[in-house]
Amino acid sequence: MGKFKVDATADLSWKINSGLEIHAILERFRRSMEIGNIVFCCVDKVEVRRLIWRVVKDRVNCFCDARMSAEVLRVLTACDSKSRQHYPTMLFRTEEAFVGPCTTKTTIYCANIAAGLMVAQFTKYLRLLPIDCDIQFNLLTSELSVQETG
Repeated sequence: MGKFKVDATADLSWKINSGLEIHAILERFRRSMEIGNIVFCCVDKVEVRRLIWRVVKDRVNCFCDARMSAEVLRVLTACDSKSRQHYPTMLFRTEEAFVGPCTTKTTIYCANIAAGLMVAQFTKYLRLLPIDCDIQFNLLTSELSVQETG
């Protein structure tokens, strides 16, 4: 596309809603960077995910993490005491991570579904509804697994 992900996401978001206030920051995560109280974590490496969680866990109200491998996705959300206890148990060692194939076609549609599930969790959080702390979805087999916090 010839754009950085953060710029492409901001441009698309403005096309959807021109009234949004977006602060796109094109830089790697740093411990000292300013963050809001909601974090959507969409990183490729578990060690980066672990660092981000360690830094923001006590600074944010809602943390939503998407993971995927080909056509299998997982969305983890931490925004209450039980989900905050569950999330760190999903931060396995790098050596334990499954490395699956990643092709453009599967990545795009799977990423869109993961993003939709993340937004759904966020809207539940905003409405003070119970969230699902751990959603796993295998798109090839249509298997859905949901772990609730309550």
